[in-house]
Amino acid sequence: MPDEFLLRPLDTPPAYAAVVDRIRRAMALGVLLPGDRLPAERALAEEMGVSRVTVREALRVLQGEGLLVTKRGSSGTTVSPSLTDWQDPSEYDRKITEAFELRLAVETMAARLAAERVAASDIQRLKECQSALESSSDVHSFRRADSEFHLAVARISANSMLSQVVEDVRAAVSARLEHYDFAVIYESSIRGHGSVIDAITRRDPDAAAAAMAAHIEEARAEVMAVLSDGRTARAKDSEALSAD
Repeated sequence: MPDEFLLRPLDTPPAYAAVVDRIRRAMALGVLLPGDRLPAERALAEEMGVSRVTVREALRVLQGEGLLVTKRGSSGTTVSPSLTDWQDPSEYDRKITEAFELRLAVETMAARLAAERVAASDIQRLKECQSALESSSDVHSFRRADSEFHLAVARISANSMLSQVVEDVRAAVSARLEHYDFAVIYESSIRGHGSVIDAITRRDPDAAAAAMAAHIEEARAEVMAVLSDGRTARAKDSEALSAD
């Protein structure tokens, strides 16, 4: 057993793959939105600690997938106005089920710890996240504000490992949110986030954990219902095409 663990081959991806993953993650989390311009190639290379050749190769991959656009004569690269969905629908259904199970475990603990460790500046940050969510006018700005809130709660927990898990699980499934019923998720998220913020502000760990759990459960029910409706619609379209 020790030899099987220690001596198994290493899976070391090329450097450009790490840059691709970083940019994809930024898109999934709403850090980069459709139409946003990426930093210059030189800046990306310097900040990420890689060569410009590595960055150039990563951008080429993302352009090939339709995620980035570089127009001739343009001074930079932008996120595609209509993001290509690089996740297989059936694989996504499985991932999102697992993601909600994991979120229910880790984000409730994040909210509990946040209520115990929150500072005045943290409360202000959460209120700013809520204002951004309430003023979001489309699914893209909503997704950014939603991610900022959940990541902020995780950071306030002051547990770096927990924060990383929250970021990982959101990055794994958030990219397809633009395919959902925006109005449904928007309304419930404002209510849910508000309850969490109220409990954290009162420094009530039990209430914060319960509010986060309730918010995640409601979000799961809504998302799964929308996915189900989408599968039904696709099935009907397929039947119609077959009939033709």
